[in-house]
Amino acid sequence: MIAFLGSLGAIILVDLALSGDNALVIGAAAAGLSRRRRLLAILAGGGSAIVLRIVFAAAATLLLTLPLLEAIGGLILLIIAVRLLMGREGERAAQEDHSADGAAPKEPSFVQAMLTILVADVTMSLDNILAVGGLARGNLELLAIGLFISIALLMVGSAVVAELIGRLPVLLDLAALTLGWTGGSMALHDHYVGPYLHGVPYASVVIPVAGVALVLLVDILLRVRSAHQRQRRQQASQATEHASTTTETTEKTSVL
Repeated sequence: MIAFLGSLGAIILVDLALSGDNALVIGAAAAGLSRRRRLLAILAGGGSAIVLRIVFAAAATLLLTLPLLEAIGGLILLIIAVRLLMGREGERAAQEDHSADGAAPKEPSFVQAMLTILVADVTMSLDNILAVGGLARGNLELLAIGLFISIALLMVGSAVVAELIGRLPVLLDLAALTLGWTGGSMALHDHYVGPYLHGVPYASVVIPVAGVALVLLVDILLRVRSAHQRQRRQQASQATEHASTTTETTEKTSVL
C-alpha cells in the first residue's frame, strides 16, 4: 500500500511538474467561450486527454519507435499557436463589426475549442507520458488514478487561466509563445530530426527561441494586418457617412 501511494504521488507530481504550461495553453484555447461552455470544453477535452494519455503511456515503448513523432508534434504546436493568435484577431474584428451595428458577436466554436484543448494537451504531454509510463511500470490502475488526479488539478488551473485571459489578454500571447518554445524543444528532441538540429551552435537555446521568434513574427503580422483592416473599415465608414450627408444636403437644397 505504501509503495502504491508512493508511486501514485510520484506520477501526480511528475505529471503536474511537466504540465504547468499546459494549463496556460488550455485556458487560452477555451477563453473565447461563455463560462458554461468553457467549463464543458475543458472537461470534455481534459477527459478525452486522460484516456489518450493512459493509452499512450501504456504504449510508451511503441511511441519511442515512431519516426518523427516529436518533430510532427512540435509542428502541430506551432500551428495551434498560430490558430490561437488568428482566433483572437478574428474575435476583435468581429467585436468591432458588431459594435457598429449593435449585434452580439458570434461565439467561437465549442467543438474547435475542445479539439484544440485535446490536441494541445496530448501533444505537449508526450514527454510526461513517457515519464509517467515508466513510473507506473505497467500498472494501468496506478497510471489511470495518477493521471486522473493530475489532469483534474490541471483542468482547475486551466479554468482559472481562461477566466483571467478576459482581464489579462497578454496571457494568450504568453500561451502562444509557450507553444512556440515547446514546439522547438520537441523538434530538437526528436530521434530523427534532433541529430541534424544539434549541429546548430547552442541548439538547446537557439531552436526553441526560433520557435518563439516564429510565433512572434506571426503575431506582429496579424496585428499589422488587423490595423490595416481597421483603418480601411474606418475609411469606408467615413466615406459612407460623407455620402449620406451629401445626399441629405442635396435633397434639402432641391426642396428649397
